[in-house]
Amino acid sequence: MRLRYWLASYTALLAAGYGLAASSAASGRPVARSANDVVMRVVDVGAGLCVVIVVPGGHAMLYDAGRGVGRCMRAVTALVPGKRFDLVVLSHSDSDHISELDEILDPAANTAAVILHPGDTRGPLVDRVRRVIPQQTDRGAVVWDLAEMRRNGTVLPLGQRFDVGAATATFIAGWSDGNETQGPDEPALPDSPRVNALSIVIRFEYRGHSVLLTGDTIGREEDSEDDSLCQYAERIMWERAAAVPIDSDVLVGQHHGGDNSTSNCFIRAVNPEFVVFSAGNQYHHPRQSVVDRLVANDVNPAKIFRTDRGDNEGGIGRQKEMVRGSLRGGCADAPEDDDVEIVLPYRRTARVRVGYRTASRGC
Repeated sequence: MRLRYWLASYTALLAAGYGLAASSAASGRPVARSANDVVMRVVDVGAGLCVVIVVPGGHAMLYDAGRGVGRCMRAVTALVPGKRFDLVVLSHSDSDHISELDEILDPAANTAAVILHPGDTRGPLVDRVRRVIPQQTDRGAVVWDLAEMRRNGTVLPLGQRFDVGAATATFIAGWSDGNETQGPDEPALPDSPRVNALSIVIRFEYRGHSVLLTGDTIGREEDSEDDSLCQYAERIMWERAAAVPIDSDVLVGQHHGGDNSTSNCFIRAVNPEFVVFSAGNQYHHPRQSVVDRLVANDVNPAKIFRTDRGDNEGGIGRQKEMVRGSLRGGCADAPEDDDVEIVLPYRRTARVRVGYRTASRGC
């Protein structure tokens, strides 16, 4: 395993450092697709998350809404000309996941048929965003609010499927309170991880191809040296994976690549061919320790993508940022130049394709 790890890592570093593309996707050439394929764009919003999905026949889905400054909105405008989403999912209420929702779901801009969110409310930003949801219900949107459902004594069934044209989005996990993910032998969660732990997780599937969208879900104690840990939300999803499958071709990685996520048990259950991290010049994400766990579980380092290719904030130990992808010596990577596109092909026998939309401009 160790020899295979270093050989794969060396090949990937050559590709990143010297322009020897591991594939056409790594070189920044557009990912080939046909009119019947699904296109999923992980938008380079900086340190945040926005995923826009377009399904043939005029259907679309949004998973999280970025950190502001219009980057997510511009991707929506470019990709969703019909101005209507079959489904909008907010994984949780951190500002880097919801900041553009009020702009995107302004009824004059776009409408949504179904909105799914945890109902966790805190602070004026969340209150402002939540006000836009009733405007959509006035236009016929169906809203699934996990907190409100809990207050009413109901739950969203695990495995609940939402149609997005010919594709489906399956509810894998989500809570109104992150404390609900704590097991009897697991330490209590501090405030920030508690909010991350409740993230709604969705498995998106199209004609036998699948992508797991994980928000900021967690599965480990922050910066623990024990890589055998399997805790909190990831443990729960791993335990019930036989009933609610999470195996996927692509993993849109948890918590931007933070070390309190991507546990070994979860990686093995998902068994992804590709991993995409939405990160930016903040918090030393994605972490090298996370990449090490992925590679130790047979993920090819050449198939790990990040939306901050030029970035390298350094760090030591568990704070060390992922090395691969820092193309020209490391810098404060600018947003909007490293969108990653995932293509789910119409043909069931075809391979999923993942790549950067543009060649890297470096630092």
